[in-house]
Amino acid sequence: MNEYEKIKLDYDSLEDIIDDKTLDLHYNVHYKKYTEKLNSLLQDENFNYGYNPIFLAKNIDILPIQNRDEILYNLGGYLNHSLYFYNLTDKKKDAPNDLIELINKNFSSFELFREEFINMASDLKGSGYTFLVMDKNDKLRIVNMTNQDTPYYYGFIPIMTIDVWEHSYYLKYFYDRKKYLSNVFNIIDFEKVYGLYLANKSAISK
Repeated sequence: MNEYEKIKLDYDSLEDIIDDKTLDLHYNVHYKKYTEKLNSLLQDENFNYGYNPIFLAKNIDILPIQNRDEILYNLGGYLNHSLYFYNLTDKKKDAPNDLIELINKNFSSFELFREEFINMASDLKGSGYTFLVMDKNDKLRIVNMTNQDTPYYYGFIPIMTIDVWEHSYYLKYFYDRKKYLSNVFNIIDFEKVYGLYLANKSAISK
């Protein structure tokens, strides 16, 4: 396996929800920076890329302790951005019925889930991400992570996220984080979210 690489976007533009300049800077500058820094740190450790980045996040003790903190920070930045860009879509899609039933079971209704997710992301102090995660009992939960912490470090499996660092919305929304969140929620590809749920449910059950 070669160096870790950014995921390839399956869309060119998310106007009018995310302006093209923000998308370009976020994907080609910020995401790129975490990817390149992570690879540089791993190469310093003579890492052979025999493990995927999720495995590495769950098993960071395979690396020497000296640079672990910086590796974890950049690994989190890499994984968080990868999920964020993967979740987004330029093609409006309805959430699969099976996912809606699952969300209803965990949050009473899809609308209450949306409200709780947006409110938690709005209330996150400083920079970070809000995630929909699976816990070890296959229950869905909403969690906030600051900076580049990622749910994998705490035993959760993330299947959806919205980035709430200012660079993800400031050029278009300024300080109106809640408007950004409300709009971005409408371009989440819930088919992909459900696909991640199914893939990880299968993995957990093995």
